[in-house]
Amino acid sequence: MGVTSELKALYGVAVKNWRIFISYKLWLISDMMFGFFFVGQALLIGIGLTGERNSPALQRLTGYADYVTFAVLGFMVLGFGLTFLSGFVWSIVEELYAGTLEYSFAAPMRRITFFVGNVLTRIFLSFLYMSIYIPIFTLLFNIRFDFLNFLKAIPFLLVGAVGMIGLGMTAAGIVLYLKDPGPFITILEMLVFALSGAMYPVSILPKGLQILAKILPYAPTSEAVRKIVAYGYANSISEISYLVVLSGAYAIVGYLIYKWSERQARIVGLKSY
Repeated sequence: MGVTSELKALYGVAVKNWRIFISYKLWLISDMMFGFFFVGQALLIGIGLTGERNSPALQRLTGYADYVTFAVLGFMVLGFGLTFLSGFVWSIVEELYAGTLEYSFAAPMRRITFFVGNVLTRIFLSFLYMSIYIPIFTLLFNIRFDFLNFLKAIPFLLVGAVGMIGLGMTAAGIVLYLKDPGPFITILEMLVFALSGAMYPVSILPKGLQILAKILPYAPTSEAVRKIVAYGYANSISEISYLVVLSGAYAIVGYLIYKWSERQARIVGLKSY
């Protein structure tokens, strides 16, 4: 297919997902409320554990004294990152359950077009939620950070997204071989949440879990974004460099694993049937 045809296919997949999303009115409300519950919970945890919002121990570990600001930045990275995991993996699962995956894969478009089309709506919603959350959280919870540095951190949020896409493709390849992929995805999402560093610095985890958190792209992305927001580019070189290398590795490995899995699925069939 030519570029024009691919763009039309991408638009068609994205529009399909947008129409499905808006057909369920409560999805938007539940997505928005999740952010407020998360931050409210962070505020209560911070006050409950330390008696106040600011923690000298947290500042020594992360450079952030205010636990709520720390958690909000982690939540934004986590929410953005789960966009790709959900978009890649659940798009396959939903098509498997509906019995339409073969038809989608037989369509004359590149596979990456199919996957990106499935996450475009989620990416748009993620940035929409950020634009709503930041001013509201600032007013309600008195969150303070350098907004200019936050804008500087967004390109590296996108760099981290490359690694998250690679992980999503890897998981999508595994899903093709599972009789019932739902439990696997649920466990994977819980693991990502626990090791993302959204609610706490990964440095407090046992050594083995710290290593696993560093291998997954979520915690390194959170650390890079937080470091840039707090200190700017000059003092974040090590976090940025590690994130670039890790994301590049995930992109390559994820693509190769998924392509191999898809070729094998064409030979032996889909386990979900």
